[in-house]
Amino acid sequence: TTTPCPTTTKKATTTTTTKYPTTTTPCTTTAKSTTTTTTTTETTTTTTETTTTTTETTTTTTETTTTTTETTTTTTE
Repeated sequence: TTTPCPTTTKKATTTTTTKYPTTTTPCTTTAKSTTTTTTTTETTTTTTETTTTTTETTTTTTETTTTTTETTTTTTE
């Protein structure tokens, strides 16, 4: 049987075995692996499209036709 070691918190990726002198009671220590992954993705997309079309057409057509015809006939007999 093995005697568990006092509870300790270790961050590691391997198992650690500690060798004690032969005058002490051997115990086993298992390292606890803690992995924390934090992923933050922030995407901000702002699209502003403004199209302004102003068409102003002013057409003024003035046509004036003046025709004056004067006929004078004088007959003298």
